[in-house]
Amino acid sequence: MGDWNQLRFGMRHRRLFRPPCLEIGSRECGHTVSFRQEFTGRAGDYLGVDMEAGPGVDKVLDLATDFSLLCRLLPAPFATVFCLSVLEHCRQPFLMAENIQRLLEPGGVLYVSVPFAWEIHSYPSDYWRFTPEAVRLLFPGIDFFPECCAYHSQTADVFYPLTDGPPRLGRALNRSGRPRGPVYRAVSGLLGRSGWARRALPYDYLFPPVQLDMIGRKKEGE
Repeated sequence: MGDWNQLRFGMRHRRLFRPPCLEIGSRECGHTVSFRQEFTGRAGDYLGVDMEAGPGVDKVLDLATDFSLLCRLLPAPFATVFCLSVLEHCRQPFLMAENIQRLLEPGGVLYVSVPFAWEIHSYPSDYWRFTPEAVRLLFPGIDFFPECCAYHSQTADVFYPLTDGPPRLGRALNRSGRPRGPVYRAVSGLLGRSGWARRALPYDYLFPPVQLDMIGRKKEGE
């Protein structure tokens, strides 16, 4: 299950996704959203798996397990895999990532979203934070599309290209997404020259909650 910005980002690239779909970590938690409603045309178009039973879960399953077991339990391969806010909770992310790649059909599409900077949220445990390079390392068989990779914070429908780096606090709080005005620039410049911000904070910058969204296609021969 993802958050609203993950759903919005995915819907921007809806043309890439086709059934059958696998959603990893599909249990509804009361504040989560799913792509399931987009793929309700035929039985078997959408399968949700999670380590715990609950609403949205079609199979209780741990993806970080022996691949031969997954093949017996899942109707693989899949054309699309959604893995949203899951890998940070996995003890063995490399094993899970390898299995995800193998569950994708040739040319299949993966949408993975992971935290870059986020509060600790134990469901049941919270282990990792990720950079874009870490995601590419986990998924060497996926060719991620530059135009389908971004950061988002908690501002609705505002996404930052990877080329700009993760949003710092000032940018993330700019809810309009427009460039800062002259008054803001003048005040921030004055504070910067005075050294007040540096004395008030032990670091040069702070990150708000930041999520990393990356969509890519399985490479040929993988």
